Amino acid sequence: MSTYDFTTLRSRLHMGASKWIPMEKAGVTDPDVIPFSVADMDLLVAPEIVSALQEAAAFGVYGYTGMDEAFRAALIGWMERRHGWTVDPGWLVSNFGVVHAAGQAVQAFTKPGEAIVTQTPAYPPFKRIAEATGRLFYADPLRRTDHGYELDLNHLEDLCRRPETKLLLLCSPHNPTGRVWTREELKSIADICRRHDVLIFSDEIHCDFIAPGHTHTVLATLDEETAHRCIMGTSASKTFNLAGLATSTTIIPDQDLRRQFRTKTDGYTGGFNGYFGLTATRVAYEQGEPWLSALMEHLKGNFELCKAFLADRFPSVWTAPWEGTYLLWADFSSLGLDPEAQMRFMRDEAGLWLDEGTMFGPEGTGFERFVLACPRHHLEKALERLDDAARRRGLPR
Repeated sequence: MSTYDFTTLRSRLHMGASKWIPMEKAGVTDPDVIPFSVADMDLLVAPEIVSALQEAAAFGVYGYTGMDEAFRAALIGWMERRHGWTVDPGWLVSNFGVVHAAGQAVQAFTKPGEAIVTQTPAYPPFKRIAEATGRLFYADPLRRTDHGYELDLNHLEDLCRRPETKLLLLCSPHNPTGRVWTREELKSIADICRRHDVLIFSDEIHCDFIAPGHTHTVLATLDEETAHRCIMGTSASKTFNLAGLATSTTIIPDQDLRRQFRTKTDGYTGGFNGYFGLTATRVAYEQGEPWLSALMEHLKGNFELCKAFLADRFPSVWTAPWEGTYLLWADFSSLGLDPEAQMRFMRDEAGLWLDEGTMFGPEGTGFERFVLACPRHHLEKALERLDDAARRRGLPR
């Protein structure tokens, strides 16, 4: 039995919480209806972090703050213990978030009219970054099989050999499908990018959520050459539910790439992070491992519950295997609804506020993304509402 509380739910209505605002605008007040959309947790943060933030608040001075030696040591220790990666403190660059860092990389290493590539279905901000900065967006669709998703390496090479392609935005583990890339797959990606002089920005924000039987490989650990051809985005924001504190770290082993990346820093961050975000991240990395271990057991139970429920009540719904992240990716196209009707059914009839698959590109049509980092009893109620709504409608199973 866990000594941590993964059962308490705190409503975030009327608090400016991005995940809850759509429900708020729709007038939802039912306490049993919670969103399963934006990828943050509806679980209490580790008590060690709460205590540290209370102490930091009591200090009473919140001036400009940057990474100090204690912060660097905590992050470096985490990477060494959890991922076997020895990081030099000089490689670290502050950012407000990993998406923010990806945008900075696009600005630093590509020009308008040049192209970035990413595997699809894709985390939506990647395409938005390309479009907002006048870059081309090249989709590299994953191949869906009975056993999950696979890379199409021939297609990736075709995209990378185009002279306008300059940057791959890699999501590792992959959002939304939950794929944890094997070392061999990552080596193939790195080799293709090396052959065609394409840099890699590796978004590894979900790297601490790895299911049993799988192993996350930090891209920069493949070999020395890959380490000097990649920009690594990391943060405690997913692992410890700190996204609202807007703190991330970009790790760039190559001195020239780091210098070029930093040419954009003054226009993006000014070299600072938030006082509270730095405090929370440091304490998370220093003291948070017991809480994370307990959380992983909770998430495992939620995934098993959801998978078994769907297999029993909705046997025609295909779900991607759980390899990593706290996201469940499920294909509801067998319900026979077009994307707009499916969204209305989920929200208006089942009371499920999800991220619709179409947000992730054409490859997501018919899919729903569930964030399963929530109290189990609320997940159980949500699934029962889905079953009841489908029965009332007489939808195919």
